[in-house]
Amino acid sequence: MTASLRKRDRAREHLIGLIETRAIGQAIPSERQLSADLGISRPTLRSVVDELVRDGWLVREHGRGMFVGSPKIAQEIVGGPSRTGGAAYPPAPGTWTSRVLSHSVIPAGMAIGSRLRIEPGAAVLRIARQRLVDGEPMSLETIHVLDELVPGIDISAIETGSFYALLRDQYGVIPTDAEQTHEAAAADATEAAVLGLTEGAPILTLDRLTRDQHGRLFEYTHASYRGDRYRVTTHLTLDATVDSVSPQTAHTSLVNKGF
Repeated sequence: MTASLRKRDRAREHLIGLIETRAIGQAIPSERQLSADLGISRPTLRSVVDELVRDGWLVREHGRGMFVGSPKIAQEIVGGPSRTGGAAYPPAPGTWTSRVLSHSVIPAGMAIGSRLRIEPGAAVLRIARQRLVDGEPMSLETIHVLDELVPGIDISAIETGSFYALLRDQYGVIPTDAEQTHEAAAADATEAAVLGLTEGAPILTLDRLTRDQHGRLFEYTHASYRGDRYRVTTHLTLDATVDSVSPQTAHTSLVNKGF
């Protein structure tokens, strides 16, 4: 390990130690003071601070200094099969809970019907729920699931446990694979109210289509995540015979703890 890397590691460990002894919003020493205390250059220290700011551990306020922040929830995307034949689903950190905001059986309509490949008049159960991590709002999910698959579903169970576990254990519906897309967006009025943001704040949206063990599309979900508290990391399996990452050499799937 080079001297530069040792200095960076020492600075990061020192800063994490300071953060762990302080409450969210509490100030930490200035970069000038930290640089002098650690005996490292300001540019080296600033690069470490930049990483901690990016990850949410620290917050910079112009003219005021640096303060302890709320670290982002990092959701891993990994490749490779699970025991059930689908993707491997590592849980996101933190304690995830749910609060159902509304639920009703509605006609699928053209948009949802085309996604699930059902007639527009087919019945779907629509559930809007707020997801929280350690009691703090993290996402707003709107789930559409074929109503015929979940007769008499206990909505309260979706708040106290995993939605997918409920489908599997009570209805024999086993999610096996899903197609997901992610996009950056600005929070609308509803998303802002549920997520505790200002309207127009950056969010990460997710659209997921899920198949069961019979290859049937049974669920479409649209979710909005706080851009300041949530990020996605990807682990790729690379083929040594190629010089770039391609769909053939990188297989990824995203899940959220408690789906």
